[in-house]
Amino acid sequence: MKQILAFSFIVLFFFSCEKENSTEVAPIIPPVETMIVDFGKMANITKSADIAKTNWLYSATTVGWWSIITGTTFAIPVAAFRSAIEVEPTYIDNLTWQWQYSVEGFTSQYSARLTGQLQSKEVKWEMYISKTGIQPFDEFLWFEGTSGIDGNSGQWILYQSSDFPEKTIQIDWKKEAEKVGEIKYTYIREKNDQGKTDSFNGSTLTYGLQNTELDIFVNVHAYNAEEKKFNDSFIEWNSTNYFGHVKAEDFFKDSNWHCWDSEGNDILCD
Repeated sequence: MKQILAFSFIVLFFFSCEKENSTEVAPIIPPVETMIVDFGKMANITKSADIAKTNWLYSATTVGWWSIITGTTFAIPVAAFRSAIEVEPTYIDNLTWQWQYSVEGFTSQYSARLTGQLQSKEVKWEMYISKTGIQPFDEFLWFEGTSGIDGNSGQWILYQSSDFPEKTIQIDWKKEAEKVGEIKYTYIREKNDQGKTDSFNGSTLTYGLQNTELDIFVNVHAYNAEEKKFNDSFIEWNSTNYFGHVKAEDFFKDSNWHCWDSEGNDILCD
């Protein structure tokens, strides 16, 4: 009888410790900047297509295409991820916590459920989203990923939609100090909505910070539907005044840098 009581006490003790410590060691959600980059004015392509702004316009259009994909196509999962940090997590079991809430800012009602599981060397994340009202859909996995225990690196996988729950964008990121120092988007969808081979598969955009006057760089390797081949572009700009330069051999027909000033006007490079 004493042995049974002693064993019961040990089980209750460890269970109580796990419950007591669970909220204290809940994993920290990576910042939303690990999923979506704020390109600032470089993603604003509403300016007039002035021939005097060819260098800037080409760069802004190239960057803007990726901004549209992440900011529009994935607006709901990004918004859900952004809101998670404001929610108190609940411990489930197996070193797993859950953030459950409604997603605000949309005409339809979306519910989100983010889980984070502590593993030996990383945290595994899963975001499930459902919708009620017009064109509802049941809960499905809209993105998943991992982050290092130290929170300095990780990867996201975003799925296309509830109708096409296919892997579409892979995001690899790493932090430098308190900022996301580098983030790489890779388009990994194999089939388009019509079930045909997606030609854009393998397209990439790498965004990063550097210690130069042009402190932001973007390298793009993307499929050109008109030319039916992949093109490469290298873009650098100043994050404060937005002057910069671009190198894109397929577009400019040379391997030189092409510059623009803070107003977006073409200028000669020094």
